[in-house]
Amino acid sequence: MRWFVGDVHGCARELDALLAEIRFVPGTDELYSVGDLVNRGPDSLAALRLWRDLGGRGVIGNHDIYALRAHAGEIDREVDTLSALFEAPDGAELLARVAALPVLDLLPGPPASGICLVHAGIHPQWTDLHAIAPRLGEGAGAPGRRLDPAVRFATLVRCCTPVGARSVWAGPARQCPPPARPWDEWYRGTHFVVHGHWAKRGVHRTARVLGLDSSCAGGGPLTAWCAEEDRLVQVPHRP
Repeated sequence: MRWFVGDVHGCARELDALLAEIRFVPGTDELYSVGDLVNRGPDSLAALRLWRDLGGRGVIGNHDIYALRAHAGEIDREVDTLSALFEAPDGAELLARVAALPVLDLLPGPPASGICLVHAGIHPQWTDLHAIAPRLGEGAGAPGRRLDPAVRFATLVRCCTPVGARSVWAGPARQCPPPARPWDEWYRGTHFVVHGHWAKRGVHRTARVLGLDSSCAGGGPLTAWCAEEDRLVQVPHRP
């Protein structure tokens, strides 16, 4: 079974509980992160170790990129929860694994159309995902690629215009400031897009899109989706 897990944000206890709830079998089942494995929650180090030890895959998120840039001294640190990760003896190795992740990954079905895994969303003008995927492939967290406009769009977008002008709005989808609308309203591709990033929207599903960010770090549940069974599973936030 392939399990896609919403934004973990360092919520290691919830991730461990979720894996127990779905009866995850290492070596048989596959674990995919929609990005933002780290920061905001209490234990990014434990979350990354668990993900690594299970052979976790996935895509990179904006908080993952922040962690890489802060660890490299490229930016001043904001208020974050990354100190234990940065100071751990295996911290650099864990971050290197994160840096090697793609921004966009195309996976076979089910669903029949195949899955597009991305952290935030798809640009309206990315009509051929097979053509754009190599550009956003492995190593998207490398120093020379972190600020690429395509990387930033795919890891940050919530609302945008038909030509891809991105709004900074992070609130409810119905309140996107015109002429911007939720990015998925412009999406015309055939892949079933699985993403995270939009905590204020919560778990959201249409015929072609599934959002899995249920704001675990903000007190909501942690959500996973099984592609083969088309099944959602949640565990509650643990204060």
